[in-house]
Amino acid sequence: LARIQPDEGTPPSLSSYRFALAGGNAAEGRKVFMEKAEASCIRCHKVNNDGAEVGPNLTGVGKRQTREYLLESIVEPNAKIAAGFETVLVTLNDGSLHAGILKDETGEAISLMQPTGTVEKLAKASIKSKERGPSGMPALASLLTKREVRDLVEYLAGLK
Repeated sequence: LARIQPDEGTPPSLSSYRFALAGGNAAEGRKVFMEKAEASCIRCHKVNNDGAEVGPNLTGVGKRQTREYLLESIVEPNAKIAAGFETVLVTLNDGSLHAGILKDETGEAISLMQPTGTVEKLAKASIKSKERGPSGMPALASLLTKREVRDLVEYLAGLK
């Protein structure tokens, strides 16, 4: 197991997870991704032909992102939300609240992707306010063991 020293650029919330940047078991990480109900990764993310497209497609993510980025996404999903997957909170003139991932916006309407994969279209004339919401992804560090976090990082980093 490689020893990784904490660096000054690591947010305090990640410092206790620095060990997860190396030494994980990719096969176990794949099981976490595909089968661990508490994490439900496969319910929102796609890898190759498996999964859904509610969150970013993670096919080849190991080529595009560093291990540090992957770890931060797992532990602090609100730190950096992938473009095109920002959640918005919309209040309509009638007081009703709507939330989802902004998929399309025209002069007349906005379209929000729901966690179920359905798209809700809202007329702009009926919108009172619109603001950025939190990531739809849960902070997995509270749902997984530290070993599972390390294994998940190893699996994702190996997707090249």
